[in-house]
Amino acid sequence: MKRNIIIILVLVAWQSYARDLGSWGALWPVAEPDMLTTIHDKLLSMQDSGEIASTNKAFRERVREHSLRPQPVDGLTVAQENTTHFVDPSFVVSRDIADQNGIVFAHKGEMINPLEHVPFTETLYFIDADSPGQVAWMKAQQPPTLMFKVILVNGNIQEATRALDTHIYFDQKGTLSRRFELTAVPARVTLAPDGKRLQVDTFAVDKEVQ
Repeated sequence: MKRNIIIILVLVAWQSYARDLGSWGALWPVAEPDMLTTIHDKLLSMQDSGEIASTNKAFRERVREHSLRPQPVDGLTVAQENTTHFVDPSFVVSRDIADQNGIVFAHKGEMINPLEHVPFTETLYFIDADSPGQVAWMKAQQPPTLMFKVILVNGNIQEATRALDTHIYFDQKGTLSRRFELTAVPARVTLAPDGKRLQVDTFAVDKEVQ
């Protein structure tokens, strides 16, 4: 008995940060009283001068800025012409996969195409939200499927959400761009007519509104 192979695309994965507040002298396994006093006095001085408050504020601003504008995806250009390519998601199973009853439905070494088990029923759009032309292009799109996702490769998530009035995703570390072999944006990913591949279309938008 065959079971559906569920592929979960994790589109959003936020990073965390830490800041070094500085060191004052050498470190020992057990802090001596005079060192504790020195550290305490240093912290009090930083607090009185407003340095701690300023440091905390700067830290919060950096975290907020990065959460709204993650690192852009490297290696992508602006599409200069309309192009189409296809991606075959088939892969070789590295070990036997069984269901909850122990029945093996995929054997090691077997070539599996997920699209033959789980239908791809949505449209994915990839855009640079810092480009007015690409944002305008996205607004004019009429997805061929009921479900669709807008995925940024660059830009401010909050501003894009307001401009497009929809939930916005960001391609963290370019994982999806590599998976779909993107080289330029804007791009659209849909199920190919043969139902066994994914079709990736890129579109040249009006350069005057870039």
